[in-house]
Amino acid sequence: MLRPSEDSLDRARRTLRSLVSDGPSKLPSLNLVADSIRVELERRGAVALLYVGLDRYGRLEPIFGWHVVGDILDAVAASLSGMVGDTLRRLDVVSDFTLTDDAFIVLLSPPRAPGDGEGVIGDEDLAAVTRRVYERLQSLLLYDLAPGVYDRVHPSVGAAVVRAEAGLTFEQNLQQGLAVAMEAAAGSAAAYEDDLRRALTACVEHGELEPLFEPLVEPSAGTVLGYRSSVRGPFFSPLRLPDVLLDVARRSALLESYGVAARAATVSRAADLRPDDLLFVGCTAGELPNAAVVALSEFYSLNRALVPQHVVFELDAEELTSNTASLLRTLADVRQMGFQLCLASLGGHFTSLELVAEAEPDYLCLDPVLVAGVCEQVTAVDVVQLLVRFGDRIGAQVIATGVRTKDQERVLARNGVELYCGELYARADTRLPDVTFPV
Repeated sequence: MLRPSEDSLDRARRTLRSLVSDGPSKLPSLNLVADSIRVELERRGAVALLYVGLDRYGRLEPIFGWHVVGDILDAVAASLSGMVGDTLRRLDVVSDFTLTDDAFIVLLSPPRAPGDGEGVIGDEDLAAVTRRVYERLQSLLLYDLAPGVYDRVHPSVGAAVVRAEAGLTFEQNLQQGLAVAMEAAAGSAAAYEDDLRRALTACVEHGELEPLFEPLVEPSAGTVLGYRSSVRGPFFSPLRLPDVLLDVARRSALLESYGVAARAATVSRAADLRPDDLLFVGCTAGELPNAAVVALSEFYSLNRALVPQHVVFELDAEELTSNTASLLRTLADVRQMGFQLCLASLGGHFTSLELVAEAEPDYLCLDPVLVAGVCEQVTAVDVVQLLVRFGDRIGAQVIATGVRTKDQERVLARNGVELYCGELYARADTRLPDVTFPV
């Protein structure tokens, strides 16, 4: 067996300590899987493991709600179960598997050698099993779950053969095997990350960033106040979803170049803005000082409608929890330049409302997941009421984002929300979209 690095061994130890038993999908606990591995090692002297990672699956929660993570893990468990029997069998048969924080550890049966039935799975056969599991999970994420899941969660699969090496305890043998499988999965994930970075570089260098605009409306007055903007990559690119593109950019050394290109494309494309329209422009905290200076000097030359008072920089509220003192000073400087500020994703996760108040935003955006629940969940309505009162206290207008139905609008309106964005009024488009106000 290959020798893993000390770092990989340490990760394997932590992973084994964190294993849990999942009640809904009836995944076995580590003890059951470990017992199966121990039996196979005693009988055959070797057993194969697969490590199936679901990279960054936690990013789905702000978009689909926290329930989706459980749904995906249950679906993956069912898919793996569909490839197995109840007993250890030949080649691509999974016997037991167990769940870590973001991955499955799968026990495979080593194939029996002709004649004696005591063979160990070969490298080619193990590679074939790995490919089959990877392709099965890709198909599951692409076709069998909610649209957009595949773009945001990428499976990585690594394999290793655990051998009963003399001089090592069973736990040490298991740690070594798992560490090798995790290294292989990490290599697969790193290769995919390289593909994403190359795609991002191509988008920035070739001017392939495409702005989208979503109207901000006040239905009671039948007026459009302005537009929230986002940016996506080419349609057939793995970066075709705005949040995926932004997530990759944030992990890349190209973040600053991406931000400059994205904002320039957005401002240039918003040529049809009326003189009083607001334009909400996304920005990370680290980019904000430079972005504000560039906006002050260049936005007006690109679009005569964009004086600072009509530009609203939109940040995720979660960013207030990092480098807080420096960021609050930056926000105050940006406001002194004449720009307005919006904090997004309120209600979608736990954000310190004290820090939000210190930031003195002009607008607060309710998270789409929160908005989606207001017709069915009393708790969601309670949170909306809290945030509306909070907005009144700090002098910020509350915007409900992701509004899809008239019923959602009615519930939100009854609870004090006046400004809205969402498909109910217009789909986000590459041009400033026409707006309808449903009766």
